[in-house]
Amino acid sequence: MKDDEQWQHAVDLLPFPYAEALRLRAAGLADEVIAEVLRIEVDAVDPLRMAGRSWPRSGM
Repeated sequence: MKDDEQWQHAVDLLPFPYAEALRLRAAGLADEVIAEVLRIEVDAVDPLRMAGRSWPRSGM
């Protein structure tokens, strides 16, 4: 499995808001846009992304 496929698989295992925040950032979107899409405050975007990146992944 390629690195990008591994990343996508790992992101797919996350709950939606964490996964979507990571996908949107990977697509190059700004925090303001990510916050609007997820209907959260802009200040919550980075903590959400950081939590998603450190989310426990069983079997990985």
